[in-house]
Amino acid sequence: MGNLGVPEILIIVLLVLVFFGAKKIPEMAQGLGKGIREFRKATREVQDDIESATKITTERPQQPAKVVAGKLTDASTGVLVSCYFCNADVMQGAKFCPSCGKSLVPPKCSACSTENPVGSKFCKECGTKLPE
Repeated sequence: MGNLGVPEILIIVLLVLVFFGAKKIPEMAQGLGKGIREFRKATREVQDDIESATKITTERPQQPAKVVAGKLTDASTGVLVSCYFCNADVMQGAKFCPSCGKSLVPPKCSACSTENPVGSKFCKECGTKLPE
């Protein structure tokens, strides 16, 4: 019991041939092959995504961003920038410094809508006093 011999396999093949027909069997095999290929491709893509994600998390930034000419700049791919006012390390994109509490968003002039460097007291275009 459990062993398939040649006569049993021939009976199964004959039943499949009678049940599905000679035209349908190659189409079914082709569909099965496509399904297997798609499955392998999907697993390969998932593995590549996992590998690329682990590469990104293990890479460290080369150097943090520095203050250049009164502006917060991102020197490489770092995630930290320095606060213009107290030089504390701040997450890139933060709106306020956690150390001194000052705004890190470049101020816009109310008169001419020019974006000015962080720490500026007057607009670089029109000279209007900027809000603090």
